Amino acid sequence: MNYTQLTEKKKVEIDILLKQGYSMRKVAKIIGVHHSTISRYKAGIYKKRKIDITKKYEIFIKYLFDHYDKRHHSIEVCIHNFKKRYKGAKCPSVQQTYKWIRDGKIFLTKDKLCYKKRRSKKNNMMNHTIWNMKNKTVLPIRLRPKYIENRAEIGHLEIDSILGKKNEQSSIISIVDRCTRMLWLIKSEYKNEYYTNKLIYDYIIKNDIPVKSITTDNGLEFQALGITAKKLGVKLYKCDPYCSFQRGTNERTNALVRRWIPKGSSMNLIPQIYLDDICFEINTMPRKMFDFKTPCEVQLNY
Repeated sequence: MNYTQLTEKKKVEIDILLKQGYSMRKVAKIIGVHHSTISRYKAGIYKKRKIDITKKYEIFIKYLFDHYDKRHHSIEVCIHNFKKRYKGAKCPSVQQTYKWIRDGKIFLTKDKLCYKKRRSKKNNMMNHTIWNMKNKTVLPIRLRPKYIENRAEIGHLEIDSILGKKNEQSSIISIVDRCTRMLWLIKSEYKNEYYTNKLIYDYIIKNDIPVKSITTDNGLEFQALGITAKKLGVKLYKCDPYCSFQRGTNERTNALVRRWIPKGSSMNLIPQIYLDDICFEINTMPRKMFDFKTPCEVQLNY
């Protein structure tokens, strides 16, 4: 029988689901593993074993301490010379040595290295992705807490794009509150993910929209929306592909917007002031679900 270890992503998902009160069998069913795997993980079998590098690489660390000099001998040179001189001794790779330095496990620090690496934009975005994983900012929708489904408090938003003609850059960003059904519309000139992220963040701050969580689809224009979630200190939940029903509030509200902007209409000539008028019309529309109160009236009650 073949066995595979739990990935870091699955471990994070298990931790979140267990904190939400799911049973181990339920968590196993959601993650797609056997319930005994969850039991062993909870008991601590998958805890990482710390290796004492000081004992294992004692000769190498002493050699590095005696011979490393950023003016003459870099890390690479020291490792090359060590391998030639001590053929039977344990020697780490260059990448492993630099990792020890970054983690502060040996005497060397970053300021004592020969070269200082410049961080490119790609590295910065990778660091942002790692931050999201560690701080659990961007999560799949199956990890969204149960209380959000109850629609008992404002601030849980669903965000989507309303598209116009094919091959057109302009679009409309719709933001809907799951509790009150309040709607906000933003004119977007481009489909770039960083432009869309900044547009949404600035609009939320300018209009003082309460935010406690954000739910979006997997559209390319929302790939960088985790930055907004990070700035606002909330969680961003991503729906599964081709599962628009997971954002039912958003889809139903977009259908109301289509009464003013039919499918196939060009978005290029639609100004923001017209979108504000549409929001006013929809937000003052009586709803049967609220005993014929309007979303604006429901919002005032909170």
